[in-house]
Amino acid sequence: MKTVLIADDHPVYLLGLKTLLETQFSQDFSLSGMASNVDELLNALKTSQPDLLLTDFTMPGNQQSDGLHLIQYLRRTYPALPIVVISVLSNQAIVNVMLKAGVIAVINKQSLGTELNACLKSLSMGQVIPRNSNPQIETIPQNVSAYGQLSPKESEVLRLMKLGHTVNQIAQMLHRSKQTISGQKKSAMNKLELLSDAELFEYLLKMDL
Repeated sequence: MKTVLIADDHPVYLLGLKTLLETQFSQDFSLSGMASNVDELLNALKTSQPDLLLTDFTMPGNQQSDGLHLIQYLRRTYPALPIVVISVLSNQAIVNVMLKAGVIAVINKQSLGTELNACLKSLSMGQVIPRNSNPQIETIPQNVSAYGQLSPKESEVLRLMKLGHTVNQIAQMLHRSKQTISGQKKSAMNKLELLSDAELFEYLLKMDL
């Protein structure tokens, strides 16, 4: 089983990546750690090098906070480490520089349930990843109008999930049982026609809740 380190300064993206790995790729990848800034990422790599790094392009930190400098530093320091960059970046020139530096893929943050899923599936089978030089531009979910069908409690649960809170944390915050929160989450997913947690997080990332 391959180990994966994930890095992003937005809690909802970290939670989305963690959920995707644990629900859809638990047989192929194990989470070795999470970092929310550049300093935590570099410290984690010094402690133990994973088999794969999924990282945001731009994060705060006292070291290498510039995105391109960070990627170039990682490639020089850990040349054998496969790196997948997950970003909202749409600047083709910067994407090309990262690919030229040796990043194996640049994936749009809005595509956790599609592009990243396909990338991880290929990696788990030992296949070569076709390098993405044309990042997907963000689109508004087709089920955006269905959000109005949610109850106030269902909307509240989704809003807190977007902030990066887990079902257990939301239950404690709202003084409800874990089963109640899970039920409200599932009910919201049914109304929005979302079939998996990956689709839910992809939806939350595109919505302004």
